[in-house]
Amino acid sequence: MKFLFIHGSFGSPKTAWFPWLSKELELMGHEIIVPQFPADQWSQVQQLPVDEYKPKQNLSSWIKTFDTLLPDIKQKQFCIVGHSMGTLFTPHIVERYSLHIKKAYFIAPFLYPATKEELKDKVVALIHKANLTFYKNDFDFRRIRAYISRSIVFYSDDDPYIPEWEALEFAEKLHSRIIKLHGLGHMGSESGMKEFPQLLDAIKKDNP
Repeated sequence: MKFLFIHGSFGSPKTAWFPWLSKELELMGHEIIVPQFPADQWSQVQQLPVDEYKPKQNLSSWIKTFDTLLPDIKQKQFCIVGHSMGTLFTPHIVERYSLHIKKAYFIAPFLYPATKEELKDKVVALIHKANLTFYKNDFDFRRIRAYISRSIVFYSDDDPYIPEWEALEFAEKLHSRIIKLHGLGHMGSESGMKEFPQLLDAIKKDNP
């Protein structure tokens, strides 16, 4: 099976549990595609005033990167592993290219921009600015569900960025199975996660 990894904002396929999962899946005989989408360095961004931050990450630049992958995946059955922004990017590409996905694994998913109250926090405001072009209020979820055969949402009960209700609403709209985890935060580099055995176990059950 072919797996496409989609990292999150300020992310990279070379950080967190992505390298570990890539190796584990390759040992199982799967093919892994791990592109680097345009992303700023958080260590640099957090030093900037919000009004001076001009993200290179945007929907257009991510679509342009994804276009280079299409010849390798368009006509083949594949799975998606998306983290954070990768989960919000997935419905964009499914709608745009009518992609048939065997299984999607959504880690720390979200759909909605920050509220005015939340934007008073500088960290939230910077992340919101990086994500701004990806938000969309008219996804055709019925059509998207027709292209994604099955999906699982993983979320943690202490995610500092995504409330439980938002992860659950994402799962509801995609008709995803839900796996609630404990004490893993946003499940990215900032959480210190180098391995993700719960995700690997789910993949193994789907692809014995």
